[in-house]
Amino acid sequence: MPTVTFLGPFPDRALPDMKRVKALRGVPVEVSEDWLAKNVHLLMPRYWRVEGYEQTVDEGDDGIPDAGWTKKDISAWLKGKGSEVSGYMTKTKMLGMVGNVLNPKAAEENKLGEEPTQQNGDE
Repeated sequence: MPTVTFLGPFPDRALPDMKRVKALRGVPVEVSEDWLAKNVHLLMPRYWRVEGYEQTVDEGDDGIPDAGWTKKDISAWLKGKGSEVSGYMTKTKMLGMVGNVLNPKAAEENKLGEEPTQQNGDE
């Protein structure tokens, strides 16, 4: 679960949208991911430290995973498209799989492609 920590300058501060919950300076407060997604824009880094939360930013705003997506969200997208994903895969490898999911014909051609021709110095 993500945490937010108030960094100051005052001894405490009410959490945005939770007026009855006070954050003491330097003391982490557990918050839900839903609450954080709605309020993260209000937590200025100068005054708040946010830990345990990664925000997905869809660069093309097209719903297709890209470098702005978190590994967790890319994995969920791939699984939703029927791909098998291992927890040990890197984000880069998963993004490569996205291309194969979107263009399966090109992926098959790469697998079945001709063997590379050998070049020697006689040419």
